[in-house]
Amino acid sequence: MFKLKMNNHREKQTTSLVRKGIAALTLASFFTCSLFMGMGETLKPAYAADSSTASFTRFAGETRYETAVEISSNNWTNASSVVLTRGDAFPDALAGAVLANSAVVGGGPLLLTEPNRLRPEVLQEILRLNASSVFILGGTGAISVSVENALKANGLTTYRIQGKDRYETAANISTTSVENSTRAFLASGKVFADALSISSYAAANGIPLLLTDTQKVPTATLNALQKLGVTEITLIGGESAISASAANQLKTAGYTVSRLSDLDRYKTNVAILKNLPYNMDKMVVATGGSFPDALAGSVLAARNNNPILLVPKDENALLNTPTTAYLGSNRASVNNFFFLGGFDVISTAIQNIVRIGSTSSKISLQFWDGYANKTTYENQLSYVPGDLADYIDILVPNLAGAVQADGSFAYRFSSAETPKYLVALGQSKGAQVVPMVMSSGSTADSVLQNATKRSTFVNSSLKLIAETNADGILVDMEALSESSEEGLTALMQDLYARLHPQGKLVMVSVMSKTSATAQPWYDEYDYSDLAQYVDYIQIMSYDKHYSTSAPGPIAPLDWVREVIAYAVTEIPSEKILMGVPYYGRAWRTEGSGWVSKAFGWAVATQTADQFCATISRETTLTDPIGVPTFKYVDESGYSRTAYFDDRLSWGEKLDIMDEYNLGGIGGWSMGWINEVSAPELYPLLKERIN
Repeated sequence: MFKLKMNNHREKQTTSLVRKGIAALTLASFFTCSLFMGMGETLKPAYAADSSTASFTRFAGETRYETAVEISSNNWTNASSVVLTRGDAFPDALAGAVLANSAVVGGGPLLLTEPNRLRPEVLQEILRLNASSVFILGGTGAISVSVENALKANGLTTYRIQGKDRYETAANISTTSVENSTRAFLASGKVFADALSISSYAAANGIPLLLTDTQKVPTATLNALQKLGVTEITLIGGESAISASAANQLKTAGYTVSRLSDLDRYKTNVAILKNLPYNMDKMVVATGGSFPDALAGSVLAARNNNPILLVPKDENALLNTPTTAYLGSNRASVNNFFFLGGFDVISTAIQNIVRIGSTSSKISLQFWDGYANKTTYENQLSYVPGDLADYIDILVPNLAGAVQADGSFAYRFSSAETPKYLVALGQSKGAQVVPMVMSSGSTADSVLQNATKRSTFVNSSLKLIAETNADGILVDMEALSESSEEGLTALMQDLYARLHPQGKLVMVSVMSKTSATAQPWYDEYDYSDLAQYVDYIQIMSYDKHYSTSAPGPIAPLDWVREVIAYAVTEIPSEKILMGVPYYGRAWRTEGSGWVSKAFGWAVATQTADQFCATISRETTLTDPIGVPTFKYVDESGYSRTAYFDDRLSWGEKLDIMDEYNLGGIGGWSMGWINEVSAPELYPLLKERIN
């Protein structure tokens, strides 16, 4: 993320003002019993980040065939016809987007299958669309008679468009798709990238896309140009793709010839995007290293004349290129990015470069804890001011019920309908929704230490994601025995192997440690091993003082810094989400021990006001801001000591996030935020993270 550093004088001046504010407020509270609403000037972040507020969606399956199905199933409710092409070779398919978006097909999706087998997920998608016909691209060597017969056996009418070679096939596709056109695009039939770069624009505008050999334009292509009534041809790609002699051949034949090209496929892609008029509200992003995802995605882009952006696999090959310059000029116009394929083809780093211009993006993950109450979930979202995507990237609802002894789990609700609704609700507001599955103690140990039970847990997770269309899974296993260490890592490895190719997020919550030996009762969490099999690790850097401990800050700054300082020695910093508590506690003695009740910021300040308690701040030499604390006698006559956090102490924790360049935060939890406390927290998240 690009950052602008503020000068040190400003930071020191702000700290001085805050200290003065604390002293003044303490005196005012003593005399007036006023609410502690924070200081007049809050600490400013050391860095200010540029970011995109555009939402993003990833369509991915375990295979190229499933990715095409995901693109279709998430964007088409029905279609009278679909286009079907082979998924293992590109030549017959390059002109397919123009056909799919034409009046002949009616704007249906483009799907992929194997040459000799109709994949079941593809057939299922065709039937879900309630299609009546399928347009097959290529001869029986491309898609066999057995595949065609399987389609017919399911009541579908088939139309095959083919030619003696790739050039004639493309010519026949074009003349089937477009009745006449004065303009045509001509791309190499030997490589796929140039044709795919222009395909969405050609399809959106009904312009035929034809193929040529490098040195000479084939007869089939020339015949199609004449049949279509073309007078103007735009060559796509440089002279290594379409030679000067081929261009001269067309000029000699009387055509007006121009060229859109640059030094490589990615620069040519940008040249096309810069020189043609697109609707920029959405952008489809696909790898330029292989053809299937971009092929299926070009039809999605064509529906609204959106651009299709090709990106390399290596983030270093993308930074400081014409592609990033183009994004820098146009990113603000994009409301939604569609990423095609799993993280193995478009990594998180590439995704972030496209969205915000940097390889790293601070993540605001918020635990959305409505449990089994639909209204509670809805209310928690209603407290977020304005556009939720300005404050929250990932919502983590606790939709899953208790994990059973065999590793299975169901929903907290009676069916999948409410969980599905809640996932869609969060996604509609621009967040990714990643349900949490929790277990603890002997049940968790039993599952983690048994391979069969772990497999059942994985299958239940996959079912939850499939039924709700969730964006991934977060696993929270607590109070484990040391014997569960390898099992927890194995579980996350299995989930990662199954979900990551689908573009789903895999996350785990772990207890906090300040060294490898300081908390031996947390040895079951092998930070470095777990980091290999997750996108993010949420460290529960809170509950230093807990429900039955002696009173003290929930997450004292010095302790949080110690936790994170150790964590970054075991986990890549960009994978760490630092836990931030939104609750406090008020302790009282009971017998020889302590008990407490928890509350959020709003109740804490209201309680102080109710009992005329003076709120001060407990500071240390290394934490001059400190945390709010007060003492009072409650309605039952118990003397209580309370600690909680506010925007100043939250801000200090976010300084640690910046200091160690962490991936972001995991806030526990939205259940402690209401309409009173929302203005205390959410503007800080917007300022510091999003």
